[in-house]
Amino acid sequence: MKKVVPFIFVLILPFVLAGCGSKQFELEDYMSETTKVYFQAEGNGFNATLSVGEREIDYKVDGRHGETCDFALLQVEFDSVLKNDAIDCVVSIDGQDTSLLLEFNPLNNCYMGDLGFNINADANVSITVEEKSLQLENVSNNFAINWQEALQKSQIALIDEISSCYSNGSFCGEGYLKLLHEKGGSFQELFWSFRLVCEQGIKYDVVIDAQTGEIVGVNL
Repeated sequence: MKKVVPFIFVLILPFVLAGCGSKQFELEDYMSETTKVYFQAEGNGFNATLSVGEREIDYKVDGRHGETCDFALLQVEFDSVLKNDAIDCVVSIDGQDTSLLLEFNPLNNCYMGDLGFNINADANVSITVEEKSLQLENVSNNFAINWQEALQKSQIALIDEISSCYSNGSFCGEGYLKLLHEKGGSFQELFWSFRLVCEQGIKYDVVIDAQTGEIVGVNL
């Protein structure tokens, strides 16, 4: 675990990381995936999460930030694994239904699909799969820190690493911010997971407890 960065060094960080004549450095300007709103629910033999935010259109983890678009990624996990390669799902948002095909991902034993558009944080969201329904709740409203604060904490924690991604006065890297559920833990235990990918291929990570706002790991 890293030591606490001296306060005076944090104050001068924006000037150190700003390029020649450029504006103050902000990680938000170099994000290739950012989860901003997070819905979840469990019951009726399965659980579901809905991550809403922005991500790269040409999604490549290559250390280069590109143009982004909205996403709303639905992930469904059944208590008993189904044999289907894909299942149909109906997503209801403020009373308007959208059909979505969820495909099985063997890496996490979940069915996944992207609605491809933004969903408001205060939206009423429910899903129906296999003739079973769940009402999803925006749990990110209850976090100790939001996505912007998680980025700020990550930026401070990775001061040296961000500096190493500079080349000829330009920042050559991209960031990814997701919400992760600790496998085997309580379904309510969520963590902001930030990853910095430099163009040289080096990767750095920060994990933050979403319930407390405390950093629990840096480059573990």
